[in-house]
Amino acid sequence: MDYEGFIKFINSRKWIFAKTMPRNPHEYTLRKGVDDKEFVEAVIFIRQNGYQDRFYRKFYTCFNAEGYKYWTMGDPLDQTILINRAKLKGKTV
Repeated sequence: MDYEGFIKFINSRKWIFAKTMPRNPHEYTLRKGVDDKEFVEAVIFIRQNGYQDRFYRKFYTCFNAEGYKYWTMGDPLDQTILINRAKLKGKTV
């Protein structure tokens, strides 16, 4: 998957507000209900093109696009069930 394919994928997804973390507002999209190959390619794209960012005591690989930061929980590909996103503050990529 290239950048354009990633943008097409994220724009085609339904994003759900994470109600359990209101102090850290973000959304997520689920692996369920999407072409598995496309989901895995999006996760790989984030992990291969992203940067390390710290959230509390853990580091995650994040990728910024179109005013959002995207990340997964760092699980192995076969166990990764969602992609998160949060609005970027300040300057956006």
